[in-house]
Amino acid sequence: MPPSASRGPVRLDVLGLVLAGLINTFLALPDATLILGPGVAAMQPQLMDRVVWISEHLARWQGGWLFWFAVTLSFAWSFFALGRYLHRSPPWPLLAMGLALIAAAVDLVGVLINMTVIPQLAGGLSAAPPGQSATLQAVFLASETLAYALTNVAAFGLYSLAGLLLLPAVFATAGFPRWLAWLGVAEWGLAALATLLLIFAPGAATIPLLISFALYAPWVWGGAIWLLRD
Repeated sequence: MPPSASRGPVRLDVLGLVLAGLINTFLALPDATLILGPGVAAMQPQLMDRVVWISEHLARWQGGWLFWFAVTLSFAWSFFALGRYLHRSPPWPLLAMGLALIAAAVDLVGVLINMTVIPQLAGGLSAAPPGQSATLQAVFLASETLAYALTNVAAFGLYSLAGLLLLPAVFATAGFPRWLAWLGVAEWGLAALATLLLIFAPGAATIPLLISFALYAPWVWGGAIWLLRD
């Protein structure tokens, strides 16, 4: 950590890293499975069952996606909270922070589609006469696909690339623990692999995704401990 860094901002960044690990590793998965699960295609393959469930559980659905703002913002913050204390020549951490901001913007667009567009389409489809059902189903599926592509593929892929860009600076930063640097290699390498699998073989992406989620909290919490001790 640079000698000129004051303790106040450091403590704020440590808090950000602690919250990021808590939210993204321990709270995001229950939100995605227990709260939102019956309305997403990965857990409920029958389209009309998803439509009816979302229509009947609107507050739960929108509340679950509202929590995703905390997931997205804390995840993006973690890149800034750690990256600004790393070696910046060449300036990979700055590029990583920029990519994380772009990823957060993309992610939030997908979240807003799920919060606003999907419920309206679900309500219209559940009340639609048979003659209009096919068209509304196609629009609903297209909106689902777009939201999935934004949050699960594009945003996560950009986050993974940002994590990979941090690694040269991690290894070049004096005093940064080597075990934590190699943990970062595992974390972001698996995240990048999961992104590719989500594009080309979604059924095979589950295991690397879960492992990368599990490694994220040790990665950011290790970074928080390093900031406090340095």
